[in-house]
Amino acid sequence: MSLLTPPVAFGAALVLFVWLASGVWVKLDAHARGSDYPAVWGVFAPLSGIVLFYYLLWWRRGRSREYPPSRWERATAIVAVAGPAGLVVGSLVSPPDPISQLTVWPVAFAGCLPVAYWVVGRRFDATGDSFISGW
Repeated sequence: MSLLTPPVAFGAALVLFVWLASGVWVKLDAHARGSDYPAVWGVFAPLSGIVLFYYLLWWRRGRSREYPPSRWERATAIVAVAGPAGLVVGSLVSPPDPISQLTVWPVAFAGCLPVAYWVVGRRFDATGDSFISGW
């Protein structure tokens, strides 16, 4: 039997979708915070966990937003939160096999979307500041 079954292919496509959404969210957030090169942040932050953690925990802290978040920014933030959360939940309930985890992850991702919607909606306050700054 082939390793690239339809559920595994769907899980792999979902991984790429979440990866792309997190890059778009970083780009939109960096642009709203006055970065000279938001596209560079958007490309390199999802590629490297170190750059992403630097962006989230250090670079964003000293910069306030110039305008409130758009619908696209909120939607990409929801996907960027639900993706890793679904990965954690999927790895906890599936066997320790990467193929099994890719088949369980889309279901866990779908289950984490309402929770991520609630978390992101609660963390965007009246000033338009993002959900990460409160952590």
